[in-house]
Formats: sequence, structure tokens, C-alpha cells
Amino acid sequence: MQCEYFPRGRQSGAALVIALIFLLLMTLLSTSAMRTSTMQERMAGSMRDWNLGFQGAEASLRAAEKYLLDNVVLPEFNDVGGFYQVNSPEMPVWTGDVPSDGNGFVTYPYDVTGVAQRPRYFLEKLSSARPAGTSTETGTPLEENFYFRITAVGYGGALDDDGSPLTAVVLSSVYRSH
Repeated sequence: MQCEYFPRGRQSGAALVIALIFLLLMTLLSTSAMRTSTMQERMAGSMRDWNLGFQGAEASLRAAEKYLLDNVVLPEFNDVGGFYQVNSPEMPVWTGDVPSDGNGFVTYPYDVTGVAQRPRYFLEKLSSARPAGTSTETGTPLEENFYFRITAVGYGGALDDDGSPLTAVVLSSVYRSH
């Protein structure tokens, strides 16, 4: 075996340059991976927050349906306190740039774990209809079926700097009385 000796003057420092390039590439890769994982963490948090809001709004819709089912005599729909006539200008507006609570709403009666605020809903009385194929000519009054629009909002768990929820999910359904 022979060992060759290279004098100092002939070395060019290529190993140092290659090592620095590899170090730069590893830094870029790790920074990119860190940004990606941070973005995925934020997306997962937003999805969880939206899901909490959706579950709250859904629970509020079901509570309103149960209220309509259980109460034979409903309060007057006088555009106050969560009971509105169809398309009333006084009802809450929970979508768009300037949300408002209008002349009131009904708050969901139970605590929902993990949300910033209890869900809420309001009812609109739409119209009534007699069942198809019936007539009042026989002198027997028939019950009318009333239709209601239920609009509910649920909130996620994350709060803004001013203490308001960051996520609000609005759901709406139409309910027919029996």
C-alpha cells in the first residue's frame, strides 16, 4: 500500500464548500417542513373550531324543533325575542360583514363543552296550508299545517382579541307543524 502525500498548497477546500451546501439544503428542508406542520396544525385547529360550531348550531336547531313540537300554543310572532314574522327587518342577521342580534333570540338551554358561547336560534313563521285533498265545505274545520323557518348559530371555542368567537356556523331549516 502506498500513501500519497499532497502538499498544503494543492488542497482547494472542496469538502468545506460541499458541507456548507449540504447544511444550507438541510436548513431549507427543515424550515419548509416546520412551516408545513405549522400550517397543518392551524388547519386542524380551524376544522375543530368549525366542527364545534356546527355541532352547537345543529343542537340548537333540534332544540327549536322540539320546542315547536312540544308546545301546542306558541307565543305571538311579534318580531321580538326570537319569534319573527317572515323576512322581518327586526330579526337577527348572523351572516355577512355586519352581524347583529336584531330584536333578540332564544339561547340554547344547555352548556356545550368547548364552545365560546352557547348556541342561539330564532324562529320565523312562514305560512300555513291545509292538507291536500281536504275541503272545509263539509263544515268540519281542519287543522292547518304551519311552516316555520329555524335559523341557528353555533360558535367555536377560539376567541378573538376582543373576546368574541372567531368561528360562527349558521344553519337554517324549515319545520312543518303536525
